[in-house]
Amino acid sequence: MGLCPPKLRYHVAEVHNAVPFDQYPAGLAALDLDLAIAPLELNRFNTAKSNLRLLEYGAIGYPVIATDILPYRNAPITRVPNNQKAWINAIRAHINDLDATHTSGEQLREWVLSNWMLDQHLDEWMKALLPD
Repeated sequence: MGLCPPKLRYHVAEVHNAVPFDQYPAGLAALDLDLAIAPLELNRFNTAKSNLRLLEYGAIGYPVIATDILPYRNAPITRVPNNQKAWINAIRAHINDLDATHTSGEQLREWVLSNWMLDQHLDEWMKALLPD
């Protein structure tokens, strides 16, 4: 969903246009994915990113294969180095065992619900946003 570079277009079965911000959660859930991938180039900008993409996928229960990069560590996902063989092997492993892949998505969802809900972090947000 969103941008797909023309060079990669022939590798994908479906491309969905971006949706307005308020429709994004429903649009993402409507994709009904068996597996989500979150590749990132290894650079300082991406190392400084948040894990928001994992939280989005995890809230829906999508299992994830992602680049082994700082923002994606400590999550119950499959992390791989950025080389073609590693990505292909990880994707094949997931699609060849969809029961385990589904379980991985459930584990990620539980991780999100157990650790990343706003009400679990209100004190931290209040400290950050309000004056002492």
